[in-house]
Amino acid sequence: MNSYLDIREELNYNMNKNIVTSYKNPDLDGIACMYAYSEFLNKKNICSDYYIIGIPRKEVEIVCEMFNIKLNGLKQWEKNCNVILVDLNNVKRLDFILPEDVTEIIDHHVKTEDCAKCVNAKVQIELIGAAATLVAEKFKNENVEISRESAILLYYGIISNSINLKSKVTSKKDIEITEWLKSKYKEISEEKIEEIFTKKSNIDTRNLRKEIEAEYVVEYKNKKITLGQLEIVNVKEFLKENESRLKEILNEIKKEKGLDYIFINCVDILKGENIILTIDKETENFLYDEFGFEFEDGKSCLKKFVQRKEIMNELRMRNEVY
Repeated sequence: MNSYLDIREELNYNMNKNIVTSYKNPDLDGIACMYAYSEFLNKKNICSDYYIIGIPRKEVEIVCEMFNIKLNGLKQWEKNCNVILVDLNNVKRLDFILPEDVTEIIDHHVKTEDCAKCVNAKVQIELIGAAATLVAEKFKNENVEISRESAILLYYGIISNSINLKSKVTSKKDIEITEWLKSKYKEISEEKIEEIFTKKSNIDTRNLRKEIEAEYVVEYKNKKITLGQLEIVNVKEFLKENESRLKEILNEIKKEKGLDYIFINCVDILKGENIILTIDKETENFLYDEFGFEFEDGKSCLKKFVQRKEIMNELRMRNEVY
């Protein structure tokens, strides 16, 4: 068990208990939202706790160890509770949750059809840089005191999710909220960002398949697609050393999952630029037709910075029209 993750023993809860959770193996945005929104609700005298599904991503461990933050999540799922989803609105990704038990959704991704099944949920979805912005805004707008831990997690959750506010979906609200969070605690500083991003980019090349996170399959116009993402420093140097192995992994996944298209978005998290890597002409043609990405030797060096979630959101919206 990682030292930063201290799961508590099971507690006794009742129907008035709220559990805040997100998708499996959450990133820093998801963890920050769970941790902070549970705190916010408790300070509003609304009984709440959070539940982490799977193992948080590396950036979570980096920030928690850097600032000595312990994550005290529930040990196991409590069935008879209200469910609050943060950084997620597709309840289908959590097959142990009943849609009717979801009472609130706070997210920054495009609304999925599955969201409509949560008939009892109050839904807040804004297409901005991070869901953490929406949670931090609640503290600010309602003048609720925010803890050091929540402020740190929310700040760096926004920074990580928006690639240091360079992402196209970064909004004025994201920028304003990061300034507000910085004003709360002196420990929060821009100087830590490069250190966090550099540590995050220390990729375990022995386990590249896990690192690229290319297991989730989506359907678009009756085609099966998987899109991975690597967030690293010095993307071009990394690809010089690892491109062959990455292509081998993409071939493995494509065959295993019977995919039509597969590609990796390689993001340089300090420079705010990226390269799309794929393995076949079919995917290249698909990306050119849908997004205008031009390829040479299986790579597309994008002129405009783009994140995986932006590509996925665009495909979801076009799918609804289709």
